Amino acid sequence: MTQDVKEMLQRRRSLNTFGLVFLSRTGEKITEVSDAFARAVDRLGFNEGVTDRRQKVVFHTLRHTYASWLVMSGVDLYTVQRLMGHSTISMTERYSHLAPDHLKKAVNMMEKNIAANAL
Repeated sequence: MTQDVKEMLQRRRSLNTFGLVFLSRTGEKITEVSDAFARAVDRLGFNEGVTDRRQKVVFHTLRHTYASWLVMSGVDLYTVQRLMGHSTISMTERYSHLAPDHLKKAVNMMEKNIAANAL
């Protein structure tokens, strides 16, 4: 997690006597899973007209988006694997199509190093 997110979560946790990050609407300990995410998705209409359940926005979509953005930002697959907690690299490789230029960039980097060392 980013430093900003970590600090925000720590501030939230320090604001209550339970030491919890998230509380119920009444300020008590949460005793059941909220449907707030599903309600937000419904209100925003993200799943309107989507008939294939694999294409629907669900809570897990956030995790998939995080991994996708990491790869599209140039983070290597091994690091993405570690951040996602994937037990095998093959789980992470499903995101490799999001970085189609990574092989080209690797060769360009090598060419720059060769040119720099030739001087």
